[in-house]
Amino acid sequence: FIVNVLLIFLIDAISWQIILKSYGHYLPFRDILATKIIGFVISYLTPSMYFGGEPVRAYLISKKHNLPLSKIGASVVVNRFLELGAGLFFIYLGTIWTLIEYDLPLQLTVTMLVINTLMGLGMTALLLSFIYENRLFTTLADLLSRWNPLSKTVEKIRPHISKMEGEVFLVFRRHRRAALAAFALNLLGGSLIFLKPAIFFYFLEIIFKLSQLSLLFALTHLIFILQVSPGALGVFELGEVAIYGLVGVEAQKALAFTLMVRITDAVVIAIASFLALHFGLSKLWRKREE
Repeated sequence: FIVNVLLIFLIDAISWQIILKSYGHYLPFRDILATKIIGFVISYLTPSMYFGGEPVRAYLISKKHNLPLSKIGASVVVNRFLELGAGLFFIYLGTIWTLIEYDLPLQLTVTMLVINTLMGLGMTALLLSFIYENRLFTTLADLLSRWNPLSKTVEKIRPHISKMEGEVFLVFRRHRRAALAAFALNLLGGSLIFLKPAIFFYFLEIIFKLSQLSLLFALTHLIFILQVSPGALGVFELGEVAIYGLVGVEAQKALAFTLMVRITDAVVIAIASFLALHFGLSKLWRKREE
């Protein structure tokens, strides 16, 4: 189970490395993997498990290798976009299969459809923005600059946002093969996430059908999207008991699965803490303040 999780990180890091190489940056893989893990843990501890660690990833790599923050930031944006796209593919697959196979409560069905639709529209808007080079984030920065409390801060970072968007467009204009190769790896990583419950429960002699795995994947990701505590602590455990109950898994076995997930998370957090020390994270922040 833990090996599967580490393999997911490995695949995602290779995906990001492909994007970085498309920008002409051939960096040590250990640094890419390390910052990937550090970024994940920071996102894990934020209100949403899907965002939060990206700026730190960009900052660490750019500082350690003395590279333009705009280019590294753009590579992080592209990498995260492709990750979310692959994740959305499996979420949609799981949702469609779930709605066909299971008679869920109306409120849950509506929640799934609304959230998935909003995510799909958001990803489509971003993709069109990248392909047709519409400066969505620069426009958003212009709108925020009109709000007095944020105007000075936004005006200061607006040129950097615009420059980073230009670097993002470069991948979708000149390096589409690299983007497709990276996306293929993200799909592979997504399939391993999809199979995580199957791996754990196989050792408890419980074999899930694909329709059941689809249900588990679709509903579990609702918890992470709507989480309000670091790592969805408490909410994840209670939610998983209810979700796994839908496919006939006893509460104690579902809790055993959540315990294994938390143990794995603790291992990853410990690794990230060690890597942060290796990167001299505190030293980097002190330099920034100076």
